[in-house]
Parts: sequence; C-alpha cells; structure tokens
Amino acid sequence: MTLEEFEQILTSVVHGDKAGPEKAIRLPEEALDRHFEELDVDSLARAEMVTVISDTYRIEIGDDEAGELTTPRSVLEFLAAAERGTS
Repeated sequence: MTLEEFEQILTSVVHGDKAGPEKAIRLPEEALDRHFEELDVDSLARAEMVTVISDTYRIEIGDDEAGELTTPRSVLEFLAAAERGTS
C-alpha cells in the first residue's frame, strides 16, 4: 500500500466515499507517527479502516494486531510486512 492509497482509505472512512478534494486527508512525514486520535480519526473510523484494509488487501487482521495499529506509520509497516509474508 502506498501512502496515497492509505490517505484515500482514511479520507473515505472519516469523511465518506463522496468526500471532495477539499476533505482529502494528507499525511506529511511528521504526521506519520501521530496517534490516530491526534489526527481526528476516532475509534469507529479506525475499526472501519481496519475492515476496509483487510477486505481490500485480503489479509486477516486480528484484534490484537488491529489494536497495535495506532499511527499511520504502524499501518503502513504492518501492510509492508504482510506483503512480504512476515507479519
């Protein structure tokens, strides 16, 4: 998953599928290590994000793993590991 793909998923779960470009979530490098709560991504949006990622990339994300996905970087690293088969 690229950062841009992740930004699109986050935009969709936070603002809905029909969110216009003005609502697009952009994650500069300094935001990658901020907790989702700091980025105004609530627990419901995080749960939906995990489901969308799981369905889109056809990977199983257990409750414990989902609980560890607290920052954008942790999600990107988790998916990179899953793609390599080392998650």
